[in-house]
Amino acid sequence: GAWRTWVIKAGRGFGKTLSGAHWVTAAVATRHKLHIALVGATLDDARRVMVEARSGLLAVAADWIADWRPSLQRLSFRTGAVATLFSGATPHLLRGPEHHLAWCDELAKWEKAQETWDMLQLGLRLGDWPRALVTTTPRPGPVLTAIMGEADTIGTPGRTRVHGATIR
Repeated sequence: GAWRTWVIKAGRGFGKTLSGAHWVTAAVATRHKLHIALVGATLDDARRVMVEARSGLLAVAADWIADWRPSLQRLSFRTGAVATLFSGATPHLLRGPEHHLAWCDELAKWEKAQETWDMLQLGLRLGDWPRALVTTTPRPGPVLTAIMGEADTIGTPGRTRVHGATIR
């Protein structure tokens, strides 16, 4: 559809990371030479959760990955796509780079959420339809509330799942 931001707001165990990794993988598999921003609360969070976790990109997109350079915060794909890690604590690092897509994890935990989101939006301008996926726990905050209120934002709510049981 005609959305720019997709927010998956759910508790632990819902599958937010797996959804994000599959979303990026599907884009990499169908479009070449994409520039993708992977933004976590910290660089360590982005690396551990979005890339190296059991349901992260190294596991989900293994057949598409050409190279993972943790020291450069860069994941390269066989299609020529490149994903670069960023932190919600260092918005100035998003000044300049341009992206087709962004996967933003745990936006509710970002230290400088508004500044980071704003810098990301300025660089999210490559291609015909640049988009962002936000995967986050349902912690209230003004930035997430504003994003959810945008006309071109869609949302997927979810509950916490622990050992197969849904917690309400």
